[in-house]
Amino acid sequence: MIISARPYPYIAALFSSGDYFDLTCYEFHQLGRESLLYSLIKLGLKVGDRIIIPAYMCDSTIKPLSSYGFNLVFIDIDENLSLPVDKLKKIISNKQIKALLLVHYFGLTQEVDEIIGLCREYGVKVVEDASHGFMSQLLRDKKSVKGDAEIFSMRKSLPVVDGGALRIYNGSYDVTKKNNKCVSIISDTKYLILRLLEKVVTGFGINIYGQFISNIKTKFRSRVNNENCRPNIEPCGISWQLSKYLGNEEYIKSTQHKIVHNFNQLNQALQRIGFRLFVESVKGNVVPQVCVIYDNNGGLVDYLRSKGIGAWRWPGVEMPEQVVHNSSQYPNAVFFDKKLVLIPIHQSIDDKQINYMIQILSRWQL
Repeated sequence: MIISARPYPYIAALFSSGDYFDLTCYEFHQLGRESLLYSLIKLGLKVGDRIIIPAYMCDSTIKPLSSYGFNLVFIDIDENLSLPVDKLKKIISNKQIKALLLVHYFGLTQEVDEIIGLCREYGVKVVEDASHGFMSQLLRDKKSVKGDAEIFSMRKSLPVVDGGALRIYNGSYDVTKKNNKCVSIISDTKYLILRLLEKVVTGFGINIYGQFISNIKTKFRSRVNNENCRPNIEPCGISWQLSKYLGNEEYIKSTQHKIVHNFNQLNQALQRIGFRLFVESVKGNVVPQVCVIYDNNGGLVDYLRSKGIGAWRWPGVEMPEQVVHNSSQYPNAVFFDKKLVLIPIHQSIDDKQINYMIQILSRWQL
């Protein structure tokens, strides 16, 4: 059995009609990293300004910032994946910081009031990165969002090729309307065909997560990321497929329900087996992106992928070079990169596949 790391296209939703989300306050890009760069520019930052970045971060996300000319100041996260306020205050007061990137990891909404209060005191702009948490964050009431801007990467939650999005919380900010699409209809259709072919291939039991294929995909992603390090940051229109998913209330709600169901089923079983979980339960409107467990002895990701399960580490090979080369300064980021294993729980996974993952993980514990 092969379990994809990403959800598959849902044909019924693509041929439905209706309006659900009010998208008038959003500006869209193909990728979340483009929305991040655009947000900082629109918040008034200039070339040479300093931005605080969590050390536990994906390099492809922040590379456009340094390419543009911003100076990135890294800070280690704490044991809860939060930013330590005491260290944060020291950096802000000493380094003339203009902005802070605040990440909601794995769809788990962070408690941010104290951090936001500190930034307001020093005039530091805050961008909340909800790239992992579209399903949790997008439906939040506007009053619950404390930062100056919020970015998304919907392709991490939906089977689409685009989905970078930005909300700026400023009553005087005018949203730019663009008719040109973020991706061409050819690219949009190509993505749909390739994902459907992938579903057919994996249905025959071909393991796309084996070492050989994984190495090829890693090299390809590295080349694409290098090509996209200077993105086109002008807003654009969303793809046909994304517009259909966002226009289908039933699909969005059923997706949220299915992900939480999968999370609870897998989490509860893994706790009984004896795994240490990063989060044992979720509350309210939180919709986790993945099931996060600790790999105490190493090798778990390779084991799961050899069994056809699309598990991964994050950021893995995309840990920022400055963090890698100065690992003693960022021990928590390095620890989480090596020890956390992310297991897919997306909406395309059914109970049979959840049970398969439980069986495979049970064998690992023996």
